[in-house]
Amino acid sequence: MREHKQVFKMIALISQVGITMLSSVFICGLIGYWIDNRFETHTFLVFLILGIAGGYRAVYALIRQFMDEKEAQKDEETGTDR
Repeated sequence: MREHKQVFKMIALISQVGITMLSSVFICGLIGYWIDNRFETHTFLVFLILGIAGGYRAVYALIRQFMDEKEAQKDEETGTDR
């Protein structure tokens, strides 16, 4: 049963990574597109790059949090304190 729990956690992490990355790029792309049309500028690419960078940062934070939780669980099982 414990193995299934780990599989479900990994599936949840993968889906969170995908949704986070896509939403960051999509939202920043829409903002850049709206600004381009509204003010007749050429800022779409800038906002797209910001969305990609923000997505990478959010994904890094998600994975880091998952790894910290996994390490804390491992320490708890072995009985060691950090």
